Amino acid sequence: MRTRIRHFRKQRGLTQTELAMRLGTTAATVSRLETADMTVSTGWLERIAGELDVPVTDLLDAPSKEALACIGNVERDGRVIALAAPVFPSASLHSRAREPMLFRMGETLGPYAKGDLLIADCLSAAQAGCAIGRDCFAGSAESGFRFGRLISLAADACILMPPEAGAPPCEVASPNWIAPVVTLIRNYPPLKIASADF
Repeated sequence: MRTRIRHFRKQRGLTQTELAMRLGTTAATVSRLETADMTVSTGWLERIAGELDVPVTDLLDAPSKEALACIGNVERDGRVIALAAPVFPSASLHSRAREPMLFRMGETLGPYAKGDLLIADCLSAAQAGCAIGRDCFAGSAESGFRFGRLISLAADACILMPPEAGAPPCEVASPNWIAPVVTLIRNYPPLKIASADF
């Protein structure tokens, strides 16, 4: 049975090892539960849902791009403020992201306009070398969520340059994941059409 355990674990900034420690099991077991290599019992689902603070039913629903929810607003200095509850956009969102994460611009910063929706593809820190020079989100238990151009990546930290002019670089210590932006969705103001006199 497919589950959304990996999706919610990454959204919470947890590694498989960290979730395993909370569950009193091994990272290998968490990996098997995430990839459906072993049967996920009701007991496992209840324990995992409790640790990830989601309803059990959310773990069972297969993710779809149409149901992608916005989880945070991007603010100045690359800060990302997590929303108290996910916001589902009214339009269907299509992206090539394998592990999609959706964020919204809380204000106009650099090339991004207030209200822009950014879909990022969640990668492990070990996979993220290919994202150097790209606008990315990064998350860790220590630093929370941050956003900016990924300019440096090491085993213990990454450095992001926020999009607004003059902002200092920000460091994300021990990033659990890094998600390069792969899709930008922008709504432009409606046209003002002058009424024609007939």
